[in-house]
Amino acid sequence: MIKPLRKRHLQIWSVLAVLIPVGIVSAIIVRPKPVTNTLLQPATTEALPVIIKTVEKENYTVNLRGSDQTPAQLEWINKTVLTFPTATIYKVPIMQSLKASPKGGGLEGALIGRIEARGTYHFALKPDSTNTYYFILYDFIHQQQIDSFDFK
Repeated sequence: MIKPLRKRHLQIWSVLAVLIPVGIVSAIIVRPKPVTNTLLQPATTEALPVIIKTVEKENYTVNLRGSDQTPAQLEWINKTVLTFPTATIYKVPIMQSLKASPKGGGLEGALIGRIEARGTYHFALKPDSTNTYYFILYDFIHQQQIDSFDFK
């Protein structure tokens, strides 16, 4: 190697000797912390004090709750583990038949929430002027209705 190449080679390796450790240390510092034990479901909220109406089924109980006689919360209590891991609850108009949305998949109605394993779930409800509540338990992967229940 000629002298200018040796000089250039020394300069490049001197810069790399500084940049490589700095790059390793900065990569370790900016690395995100691993997420552990997080649930897909949001944190549970407190149940409202008054049970307005109840539907009792073999595998679950559904309650409409409120702070007075106006329903504001749907409470779902699983007695056993659901056999459908992708169960979602939809609120649909009382006279509407089960129809797929024109955009493909899903239901026409308001998505209330997702039911996963055994336990108690609370979902907030929007006020309804008709005071009739019709819910459908729907499996969105198999695109089939699992169950339905209404509160009149």
